[in-house]
Amino acid sequence: MRMIKPGNKLFFILAITATVIFLLAGKLFLNAVYVPVIIMYHSVGPENIAPANYGGKLNVTTRTFEKQMKFLSDHDYNVIPLAEFVKRIKRNERIPHKTLTITFDDGLKNNFTNAYPVLKKYNFLATIFIVTDFMGKKNFLTPEDMKIMQKNNITIGSHTMAHSFLPWMADRDVQKELVESKKILKKITGQRIDLFSYPLGRFSDKTKEIVKDAGYIGAVATSPGRPKPSDDIYALKRIRISMSSDNLAVFWIETSGYYTFIKEVRDED
Repeated sequence: MRMIKPGNKLFFILAITATVIFLLAGKLFLNAVYVPVIIMYHSVGPENIAPANYGGKLNVTTRTFEKQMKFLSDHDYNVIPLAEFVKRIKRNERIPHKTLTITFDDGLKNNFTNAYPVLKKYNFLATIFIVTDFMGKKNFLTPEDMKIMQKNNITIGSHTMAHSFLPWMADRDVQKELVESKKILKKITGQRIDLFSYPLGRFSDKTKEIVKDAGYIGAVATSPGRPKPSDDIYALKRIRISMSSDNLAVFWIETSGYYTFIKEVRDED
């Protein structure tokens, strides 16, 4: 039997110890920068076709959307409703990796015609944030569309009445946008409207207080930036899914829980 010399033994122990420390430090770092994933869509159109003002990055083709939902299903992502996501954060519960929430902004008609059948196919939950002044207009959801989707795992949230830039508005006008849109949507759906999405993803501390006072349990932004905490239920960070996400490698990175950290570091530089 070959004996390990004392010097070699010491080196071996030090190497193993260093490896363990490195792995533990890496795990701690990854846990520290992990942000539970909320993905955001706008338009889900035919091949490279979207309603006016929704071209380019804000459109994801129907084929791509189907491919992405299949990816989530095949890789055992746990898709939970946004309300549950908010409640878990409020209770300081750890949200496990591969837990994900799906949201849509603006309430485009193709959310119903193109995205909704795919969501049903994979039994995925989602939240659609509605601009009430847009309802029933060309390319936008009707109240009947919303009622149908609501019966099948789709939650309706508010995206204000007129898609106004809230940080520039007087407090009373912000309150009107929040309260009136809430009332309109509740009348249509017959359900509480608990969730809110800031138009253009922008907000102020005062805006957040008004959202809270209006009775919403949580609100989503877009990318508030690195100084903003990831557990603020009235400024939840989201990942915008765009045409670049047609590549599933990109989509995998975006839904990994680490893309928010990568993006915030990149944007700081």
